Amino acid sequence: MQSEAEAKACCADLYQSDMAKLIMGDTLHPGGLGLTNKLGRLMGLRSGDVVADLASARGESAQALGRVFRCSVLGVEFGADAVRHAHDAAPESGRAHFVRGDAECLPLRTGAFDAVVCECSMSLFINKSQAVAETARLLKHGGRFGLSDVTIEPGSLPAELEGDLGQVLCMTSALTADGYAGLLEEGGFEVTDRLDASSEIIKILDEVEGKLAAFLAFQRMSGAAPGESQLERSPELVAKVRDMVTAGELGYWLFVGEKRGEKRG
Repeated sequence: MQSEAEAKACCADLYQSDMAKLIMGDTLHPGGLGLTNKLGRLMGLRSGDVVADLASARGESAQALGRVFRCSVLGVEFGADAVRHAHDAAPESGRAHFVRGDAECLPLRTGAFDAVVCECSMSLFINKSQAVAETARLLKHGGRFGLSDVTIEPGSLPAELEGDLGQVLCMTSALTADGYAGLLEEGGFEVTDRLDASSEIIKILDEVEGKLAAFLAFQRMSGAAPGESQLERSPELVAKVRDMVTAGELGYWLFVGEKRGEKRG
């Protein structure tokens, strides 16, 4: 039986895979850096803030937040390869730095942060409540937690998306929009903002359809027999995911929670 540590390592590796980059792009979440910056504005990030980015992957979002809002950002990522890449890619004079750590047991000082960001990753955490509790621990009173993630209605996930592909798409353990809001409330936050950004999934699907069409055309030209690749069924799966978004079964939402207590001046 796979241990919890092995499961987290496997998940981190999968999320850094070529398949994840093909589907989600370099930032590994819908909306790219544009949506990262929108989340930062909703949180009220400002110059001089000290911010933690949980599950920071290869560091694109952390660097963007530091650059746009002139804040200091510490990215925390479970995958060792991703941390090395983020560290190597970050300019020496930049505002973002990176360490390896587990979002459910953060190696960071209590009450040291003005804000925490977690993009398209809470859905992947094994113990979501513990991750939220750890986030609350890091924050000063009145600190802001910016969360963005895939939402899914119970029982709506097609069988074809219950494996690795569904995990890359953050679907297999995602909550409903109300579920995330409740998670924050139970973890000591007052939800001050929630924004439906589900249209960003449609944009990803449009891009994926184009990439798949080009790849399958090349595959056929190279002489591969139909059905040899699992990608042959991918257009059907893309259509199913699109239908789920249209039906409101699948979405992508942004949330901002304020740690209960004294507000920042």
